[in-house]
Amino acid sequence: MQQVITAKLKLNCTPEQKEKLRAVTLAYRDALNYTSKLAFENGKISYAAKLQKQVYYDIRERFRLPAQMACNVPRQVAAIYKNLWMKVERNATHLKSGITNKRYKGLDTPPKFIART
Repeated sequence: MQQVITAKLKLNCTPEQKEKLRAVTLAYRDALNYTSKLAFENGKISYAAKLQKQVYYDIRERFRLPAQMACNVPRQVAAIYKNLWMKVERNATHLKSGITNKRYKGLDTPPKFIART
């Protein structure tokens, strides 16, 4: 059995570093929302590689994110869409079997990212 140890650290940043960090996190969040909207408009894409091919250069240019972050954005959005698709499928089976009578509305609009990640 493996033991996992997690450490939570607080960053002591100068005001300039804090502002740069804030700018990057806001740009990342905006890139997530941009990618989510684009995935929704193109058939609710949940395949990360396909999504990355469509948005990578736009994200780099528009939001000025580093390469690793620009790769993480479509991966994170695709994971959210996969999760939503699973919920839709589960809801469809529950509707058929009579477990619920409400339709899941998670994919009626593109997911919106609010928190700075």
